[in-house]
Amino acid sequence: MNKLCLFQVTKLASEQDDKTQSSYGRASTMWPRTIELLDQLDLAEALIQAGMITRSGLHFHEGRRVKGGLMYGNRMDKLGDTFFKFALHLRQRLTEEIFADAASKEIGSTQMMLHRMQGFTIDQNEHLHPVTVQIKDLKTEEVVDIKCKYLIGADASTLFGGKSTVRKLANISFEGEHTQSRWIRMDARVTTDMPNPRCLNSIDSASHGQILWCPIDNGLTRIGYVFSGSLIEKYGGVEGVTQEVAMVEAKHALHPFKLEFLSVDWFTIYGIGQRIAGTFCAYDRVFLAGDAGHTHSSGSAQGLNTGIHDAVNLAWKLALRVRGLAKKALLDSYDAERRQVVQTVIENDKVISTLISGHYPPKFQGRSEPTRELLTEWFNDVNMQHFTLGLALSLLNVTNADPSVATIDSGERGPDVYLTSLGTGDPLRLQKILSNRAKFSIVVFSGNTEYTRSALVNLRTTITALDSFVNVFPAQIFQWFTIPATFGNGGQEILGCQPFGKVYLDTEMKVHEMYGVDIQRGAVIVFRPDGWIGTVVPLSDVGQLNQYFDAILNRR
Repeated sequence: MNKLCLFQVTKLASEQDDKTQSSYGRASTMWPRTIELLDQLDLAEALIQAGMITRSGLHFHEGRRVKGGLMYGNRMDKLGDTFFKFALHLRQRLTEEIFADAASKEIGSTQMMLHRMQGFTIDQNEHLHPVTVQIKDLKTEEVVDIKCKYLIGADASTLFGGKSTVRKLANISFEGEHTQSRWIRMDARVTTDMPNPRCLNSIDSASHGQILWCPIDNGLTRIGYVFSGSLIEKYGGVEGVTQEVAMVEAKHALHPFKLEFLSVDWFTIYGIGQRIAGTFCAYDRVFLAGDAGHTHSSGSAQGLNTGIHDAVNLAWKLALRVRGLAKKALLDSYDAERRQVVQTVIENDKVISTLISGHYPPKFQGRSEPTRELLTEWFNDVNMQHFTLGLALSLLNVTNADPSVATIDSGERGPDVYLTSLGTGDPLRLQKILSNRAKFSIVVFSGNTEYTRSALVNLRTTITALDSFVNVFPAQIFQWFTIPATFGNGGQEILGCQPFGKVYLDTEMKVHEMYGVDIQRGAVIVFRPDGWIGTVVPLSDVGQLNQYFDAILNRR
């Protein structure tokens, strides 16, 4: 159910464009946290097999390698608590095909190209399928009604333009600004004398801003550069910017490196701006995700990543809500949680896109250094790098975790680390174990059982009580795991009681250390379906979980 919702959020059931055309470019880069989210949905492997991976990059100024550029994509092997220490580059058309193929195989869904949404109505007195959507077949001109529980708009129809039919019909405002800056993006098969051309590189250009050089799938390269006002004037306006013009100016931009085009699959020129919808949810039934809800430049490749984060956040909440398991408050949290992150992305992008375009944003007014040096200063911030990669994102706390129980807090991303399987001793990643099936993972960090055995026995007794959250809320919402910080040959023997779900060993105590759990006291950590920490409680007080779940879940 959760993956079904993800497919529906990531892509509307109806699509007015024909995206089967081979020239379709658009978004192409996924950062580590995005890949983690997709991996927990068993979608990452197919994308990795089809795409291009980069782990590092070079930055050039006047033909020499210098510090600067896309520093968050450089030396990604240094990243700490993720196993996806790389960026994945794959054109959006291919990403969508992989999603569509998975949806077809798992739930039998089909794509409906060349269909346009005409309107929708909501009948508040209808409880089963209160939303009726009018869809027009652009080939036959036939209009049909589709009844559904919820309508999700992920339907921005132009590159970075955010022209959403759903948002417009729902009368949701789209607030922000649109600058006069124009950028070029193109996918091409090329030859060059630039060193390491299959790395995520960047080049300073006095005439074309900071150049993006990104290797993508099938041996192609995405090239991006600033198309200044003087260049637009040179070619008689935006209408005069042809593919040939884009190729000529790309060669000028890469000087002193040589660039030859073997073929061009796609190119575009687009305006830079930042906007955000007044709400990501209207009438309690209409939701916006991706470019339909927010737009920004591709300066740090956030568009596809924020869209997938939107989709995953909304999907599991919808999955629980449509099954009658979750309260409205859980679905309402989508807007609050995603808005705070997106707003930060937009504020960052205002700085980044302005500097890339060769201008000084308000943050750097009064500074006299070249904008390329200020951009290096901005990207040199480690916190900014980790935010860009999605590894430093935090969500609004649902509850305040007890800091004496663990150092990790609610709202934080759950770090990934190896565990050991019973018997075979195979290493298994924690995030892979906690797969996203729209269930909360209750993970018992049992510590060293020489100290915690009595607490574990009491925990086993406590959760069988009639007023325990286990008996108050539907059992299908939870999946259980136990992680002892010791070696052993059987779960019951290690714990001194019946294990809490599957047992995985933390023999080197790395998991307990990473999450800051005292091995002499243990803890219970609740992971949300999307891998963020829900709450942390002591082994001796799981009664606190009743309060946590009561705020978001329906009782039996």
